[in-house]
Amino acid sequence: MVRLITYNIEYCEGMEGIWYQYLKFWKIFFPPQKLEQRMVRALRKIKPDILTLIEVDIGSLRERGKDEVKFLEQKLGLDSFVEKIKYPLKGWLRLFHHLPILDKQANAIISRFPFTKVKYHVFHEGTKRMVIEATVNCPKPVTLLVAHLALGKKARAKQIKELISIVNGIKNPVILMGDFNTFNGLEEVHGLMKKTHLKFKRGLDEKSLPFTEPAWHPSRRLDYILTSPGIKVKTYSVLNFHFSDHLPLMIDFEFR
Repeated sequence: MVRLITYNIEYCEGMEGIWYQYLKFWKIFFPPQKLEQRMVRALRKIKPDILTLIEVDIGSLRERGKDEVKFLEQKLGLDSFVEKIKYPLKGWLRLFHHLPILDKQANAIISRFPFTKVKYHVFHEGTKRMVIEATVNCPKPVTLLVAHLALGKKARAKQIKELISIVNGIKNPVILMGDFNTFNGLEEVHGLMKKTHLKFKRGLDEKSLPFTEPAWHPSRRLDYILTSPGIKVKTYSVLNFHFSDHLPLMIDFEFR
C-alpha cells in the first residue's frame, strides 16, 4: 500500500482562507514562525510515501534562502524530490524569474521511492504553466503529474485540454493531482476524466471533509487526485489541516 498526499501549502503564509487574513500582506514577507514545524509534526503522524506540494517556496528572501522542499524531505525521512518554478522561461512571464520571491515560487514532489524519469510540460495559457511529470516504481511504475491550473476559466479550460493530451501520451498508470482551481465545480473536469479514463474517488472516509477550500470553512473542491483504472484507491481523505487556505488530499493505493 502506498500513501500519497497532495497539498497546496500557500508558501507557509499561514492563512486559512478568511478574507480579512489576506489584508495581512506582511505575511508574504514574514510568514508565521514555527508553522513548518507544526506541519511536519502533523505529516509525520500519517507517514506519507509521496508528498506533492503546490505553492512551495524553494529559497526566497521570505524563507531566508531555505528550500521548503528540502526541509520537508529531510524532516519526513523521505529520499527523493523534484521541484520546478511555476513560470515559463519564454515570453513575458520569464520576468518572474528575476523578481524577488516570485523567482522561488514552485511546485514539487517528495518521494520515498527514487524517480526513474522526470519531465516538465509547459502550458500555452495562464500564468502558472508548469506541469511536473515524474515516474516512480512502488513497486510497479506509476507516473505522477502535478499541476496548478489557472484562475481564469477560459485559460483553465485550455490547460485541461493540454492535460488530456499529456495523460494520453503516457503508457504507465497515471496519478494526476494538484490545485485545479475549479470554481465552477466538478463539471470542469468531466471532459478530462472521460477522455483520459482517469477516475475521481467519490466515496469519503467517515471523518473526512467533503471539500478542500477555504480551510476554515470548506465549501469548494479545488484540489483533486485522479487515478488510472490500473490503480485501486483503498482510502480517500480530505485532511483537516489548518496550515494553509487549502486542505490536503490523501489516498492509499495499490495496483490492480
